[in-house]
Amino acid sequence: MASIVSVVDEPRFAKLGKPLIFSVWLALASALCWSETVWRDEVRALSLALQGDNFADMLRQLHGEGHPALWYILLRAAYVVVGSPVVLKVVALVVAGAAAYLLVFRLKLPLPIMLLSLFGSFSIFEYAAMSRNYGISMLVTFLIVLIWEKGARNGLLIGLLFALLANTNVHSVVLVGGFLAYWFFDLVLARPRPPLREYRGFATAAAIAAIGIVVCFLTVYPTFNDTGQNDLSGENFALLALRALALPSSHFMSFYPDSILELMVAYPLAFRIFAALMSALIYGSLFALANRWPAMIAAALVLLGLSLLFTFVYPGGYRHQALWLVFMIAMTALSTKFQGEGAGVVGMKAAGGGVKFGRLCFLILLALQVVSGIEKVNRAFVAEIPFSRSKDFGAFMQSRPDLKDAIIMADPDYLVEALPYYLSNRTYLPREERFGAIVRYTRNARLSLSLADMLQTARRLQQSEQVPVVILLSQRLDQITAPVSLRESYVWRLSLTPEDISAFRNATELVKRFGPAAGSDETYDAYVLK
Repeated sequence: MASIVSVVDEPRFAKLGKPLIFSVWLALASALCWSETVWRDEVRALSLALQGDNFADMLRQLHGEGHPALWYILLRAAYVVVGSPVVLKVVALVVAGAAAYLLVFRLKLPLPIMLLSLFGSFSIFEYAAMSRNYGISMLVTFLIVLIWEKGARNGLLIGLLFALLANTNVHSVVLVGGFLAYWFFDLVLARPRPPLREYRGFATAAAIAAIGIVVCFLTVYPTFNDTGQNDLSGENFALLALRALALPSSHFMSFYPDSILELMVAYPLAFRIFAALMSALIYGSLFALANRWPAMIAAALVLLGLSLLFTFVYPGGYRHQALWLVFMIAMTALSTKFQGEGAGVVGMKAAGGGVKFGRLCFLILLALQVVSGIEKVNRAFVAEIPFSRSKDFGAFMQSRPDLKDAIIMADPDYLVEALPYYLSNRTYLPREERFGAIVRYTRNARLSLSLADMLQTARRLQQSEQVPVVILLSQRLDQITAPVSLRESYVWRLSLTPEDISAFRNATELVKRFGPAAGSDETYDAYVLK
């Protein structure tokens, strides 16, 4: 167990082992990134970043999307230089590579935690191969730790990093609050009392962070994606808050690999057992920071803050949940430095057993992420099942010269969002009755559609635009034999009847059926209107 809490600082390992470890990570992350088919949320961000004639226009049109502006600014700037959609993958990989470099070479972490963090699913896939804005959170978080480690508690510098972190995504605002809580309790609990300049630095950083948080919320709210929020009508807010506090596993089940999640779906008893185990692992992991009370309090507050955000605003996916793991890694690095400086030795002895237990729980959590990462590698290179069929559809369209000017529409509408990465065809959004590649999840749209409505819209487009119309349907029509009303997205409905299906199939030609997609719902049948 001693190796769990020790810091590996041997010169030979630093010179040979760390570069080798980083090289392996970089090769694997790059292979995953370039092999991965982009999906709608990734391309949606690029489409948003490229709208408008300039940066100011882009920022105005971005208002209300649901994310702050930093990721879009980076994508737009890179596109100005490169002029290709490939910047989506390049920027994501560069950001993830910088974070991984800090994790391996600059943060003071025990070797097991460093290795498991580096090869966890969030580091190697979700924040690297998946081109989203959450990888920036990991990079900025590690930069903050690095500044702290050097003792440069300059209120201005760290405050600017806090403001930057708050504008990576809304969830990272909670991380900013966690860092401020860590700093505050570090000052309050310190003995002897720190000098006044320490409090001035904290106040300066807090003020700058507050400005960054305000900028984030002014960019995000009011959101035009008003259907994407949790429906809390008739719910008891106090009970929801207590449940979020008592059972964190209810919002962090994605920490389990897919193989365990599938087992839990099949067996209700297994679900209860693994849910209880996840709560125990999460709360147990907090004790890994028991040698540093400010860090433990901050990590607990971030856990609570994310749980409440998932409960009252919108549910969190793995990319959101893993931000707590990133914050735990940051607090571990700060606590390791505290231990290495020899401060608080008495506290360390008193909490030694708890720290070892907590570190073991955290190691198990991180090991689960490595298993998830192995599943991603297997899916990409062995099973060869893509995350989305958008790339395959793009290749199909390019093989059909007769469809080069075709308009593409889909149900659900969001299936077209990934296509601009691979195609230049115009796309049409039936629920909003407009051309575009960015879906607005608004109630001011056709929330209910039938297959007859889709066919009517396609005929109108064919007549008005005088070009072929391709229709993508996520539903396999030959498998539906009775009237159904299906829920799609947040509040959309699609109605299907045998009569409408027969009419649709008579008016169209099924030209391609795409295989399964792993991790998303982006597979479909492609029809061409006759």
